[in-house]
Amino acid sequence: MQRIQPWWGDFELAEGTAGCWAIGPARLWIAHQPREWRIGYVSGDEGHEERSEVALGLTPEQMPEQARLSRYSFESPSPRLSLLPLLADRPVISRPDVNLFIPPAQSIQLYVSTPLWLQVRTQGLLLQEQAVVRPSDTWSGPTTRPGGLAYAASTMARASLRDFPYSAWRAVTPLRITNRANDMAAVERLHLPVPFLSLYLAAEGTLWTQAVELSRSGDGVLELERLGSEAPVEAADSVLLAEPRRRADRGLLGKAFGTLFGGGGSDDGVA
Repeated sequence: MQRIQPWWGDFELAEGTAGCWAIGPARLWIAHQPREWRIGYVSGDEGHEERSEVALGLTPEQMPEQARLSRYSFESPSPRLSLLPLLADRPVISRPDVNLFIPPAQSIQLYVSTPLWLQVRTQGLLLQEQAVVRPSDTWSGPTTRPGGLAYAASTMARASLRDFPYSAWRAVTPLRITNRANDMAAVERLHLPVPFLSLYLAAEGTLWTQAVELSRSGDGVLELERLGSEAPVEAADSVLLAEPRRRADRGLLGKAFGTLFGGGGSDDGVA
């Protein structure tokens, strides 16, 4: 397994210099100009380049013309800035690439990855937040009520970590699904309550969230059974990179999960 090189952290760019952060398929450019910061972004195609790399000491003229550019003016800008990784700001819905079925009274363990966001900060101020590779928008329910905005993301939903495609811009969530019903469960969509999860960095450089457990009851409804309170056991000697975007007690979280993902049956992703 190739170690992921951190693209986040604290950096310093002297006036008249620039930096480039290669994060998977995307490129973030930041230039320190007189009395301003210029931030340019060049997105790439998902599925290409999982590496990360940071190059400092470049010149502002090296920023590509196709970069999506924003300018932030300061009377006296500091040369220091911070890049922070975050999980998505909405739930993420993904479809397994192969049809997945769970027999009655069986429990399966899956590993699902979801895309990361990044923040650029300086002098205690948030300059910019965006997805490293922005997933498409989707609706979490069968109709406009109940439901909510979410992101649609592809996943292979691996049952094993052997040869898992770890990424510099995606975090891995251990997901356990238990079928407590008496019939076969067809897993059509996987729903992750990402805003309620924390982001961790394991010792070997991989990115994780705490574990999530879902269960399908006798009436066919998929429910959030448990969120882990700390890094999963798979993330050995991990450190916390980002707190959850949203916090709620168990009752409120269960209610939020049900509201976001609809009522039940095949509409909530398990038939």
